Amino acid sequence: MTSRHIGSSSLQKEGRLYFIDNLRAALTMLVVLHHLVYFSIYNEVLSQGSIGAVMGLLFLAFNQTFFMGTFFLISGYFVPSSFERNGATRFIKDRFIRFLVPFIFYVLILSQVQSIEVYMLNQEPFTWQTYFSHLTYGPMWYVELLFVFVCLYAVWAKFMSKNKLSVVRQSKPPTYTMLAIFVMILAVSYFIIRLWVPALDLPGGSPKVRAFVGLFTASGYDLPQYVGLFILGIIAYQRNWFRNTPDSMGRAGFGIAIGASILLLPLVLIFGVDELQFSGGWNWASLVYSLWEALFCVGVILGLIIFFRKRVSRQGKSWSFLSAHSFVIYIIHIPIIAIVMAGLKVIHFPPSFMFLAMILITIPLCFLLSYIIRQIPFVSKII
Repeated sequence: MTSRHIGSSSLQKEGRLYFIDNLRAALTMLVVLHHLVYFSIYNEVLSQGSIGAVMGLLFLAFNQTFFMGTFFLISGYFVPSSFERNGATRFIKDRFIRFLVPFIFYVLILSQVQSIEVYMLNQEPFTWQTYFSHLTYGPMWYVELLFVFVCLYAVWAKFMSKNKLSVVRQSKPPTYTMLAIFVMILAVSYFIIRLWVPALDLPGGSPKVRAFVGLFTASGYDLPQYVGLFILGIIAYQRNWFRNTPDSMGRAGFGIAIGASILLLPLVLIFGVDELQFSGGWNWASLVYSLWEALFCVGVILGLIIFFRKRVSRQGKSWSFLSAHSFVIYIIHIPIIAIVMAGLKVIHFPPSFMFLAMILITIPLCFLLSYIIRQIPFVSKII
């Protein structure tokens, strides 16, 4: 395959990457399940110390290592072609509408729905004071941070163009050396940022740094992952990695993730749990935990991309529907979880079955409401 300049018509000739659409849709459902578990533990639907709560915490911890980072990788992959196709002005305008309009709507409106339990069950009056106290960006931190990233990319791309530094797209598969270097950079970055922002939102660190990164992300301790994978996505586009990465690397990725978990996690759990040393600080437990998380993150993402490319590369009606509605589902799922949870508590639903009921009600409701929302003409043009 010959070298191609970014923005050429080659992208259209290559065809749409349906397996990436399918992967993004599957990750959206994982996000919904992630928050179902999170809010169930936080609101003691899954009682503390129970097997369900322990399993839920493990589910959250493993998800956190890779699932949002994969979104940034995929987004970074499609940014260069969109920028070249639309031009800087239209590119930024389109991203402003697609990202910041839903972000503002969530903060001003849906954040109050997310807090419905305090209004319904705690009988907190709805006043301007309570309204402002419950303002939050919820899951929309992702689009806020992504908007920052794409704006920075636009500045970089204009600088490259102004200085006539051509960026050539070539079909060069990744090597294990490249991946090893990225893992090392990511692990060191984890270790450094967690001196101020401990992993898993555990106590400690610097309140000022935590407050600053909290403006852009719900998990500031994973900020290096989001930055690194977004940049890696841009490189992956330039080298056509989503198409030309060998299948063997997918198997190796899953193997690396499993092997790192078997070899490194026990060390962290045995020697780093005392005083939560693994969460951050100048100690070897934090370094080992950072290395495990970097290995697990890269390994799982690599494995998922190859798995979907090989096994889920086509779109039937189900995948097509989920792919088309995944962004709307991402936006509305937490308010829906809040409504379902509050409703079940109001009718005194049996606690032992509440978590299962939340899953069975929330997921179909997400699909139904996302379908209805996308039928609204002006909304469909935005999302």
